[in-house]
Amino acid sequence: MKWIWHFVVAPLLSITIVGIFQRNAINLFLMGFFRDLGRIKARNRRMQENPNAVAISTWDILLKRDDPLVGVDFSQDDASGDAVVFTLQELEEFGNGMDGNPIYLSVFGRVYDVTEGEKYYGEDGSYSMFAGKDVTRALCLGCKTPECLVRSTEGLTEKQLDEGKRWLSFFQLHDKYPYIGRLERLDSEAWLDSLVEDSLLDAEKKKQEGNGNPEQPIMH
Repeated sequence: MKWIWHFVVAPLLSITIVGIFQRNAINLFLMGFFRDLGRIKARNRRMQENPNAVAISTWDILLKRDDPLVGVDFSQDDASGDAVVFTLQELEEFGNGMDGNPIYLSVFGRVYDVTEGEKYYGEDGSYSMFAGKDVTRALCLGCKTPECLVRSTEGLTEKQLDEGKRWLSFFQLHDKYPYIGRLERLDSEAWLDSLVEDSLLDAEKKKQEGNGNPEQPIMH
């Protein structure tokens, strides 16, 4: 009966495994391609609004040679005091898009309202499974299966994390997907806290320079 394993079961198993990896690879490519087209549009819009914004070439974005979060401004997000802190349960309960609810999703713990993209994230959309979820791992891997819809970056490579950061850039710069709050913090997201703090400090520095009143050095 060993021949059944060698000539039937093993090849079928190999085909299944290869098919899964190929499907994920295709998902990753297509999701990333259309995302980067959106990032290019956002970059062009930002350059029109602010000629001094960091310039990143189209090819650098498409070939993934860019630093995903360079020039992304987080400084205004919590300034109004309106940002909400969600638990995962609250995110799913209030942001699932069902029964008139809006559609929320979270990337690296940052929550965005993607209701305007209902045709993508709504009940009949290609990404309906993302509604009310933290999708960090799913976007890092280009995976839409339930096991990827968890709030964990454990075991991900730097390249995979950069893919997730490109999605964070996409949502942060999107003109129809506003930031509305964050999930309760995890230690693994401390890098993002530092990035937001740096963004706030940079914005304050530019404001002082614009007012012609730069911060005075401390005299000892």
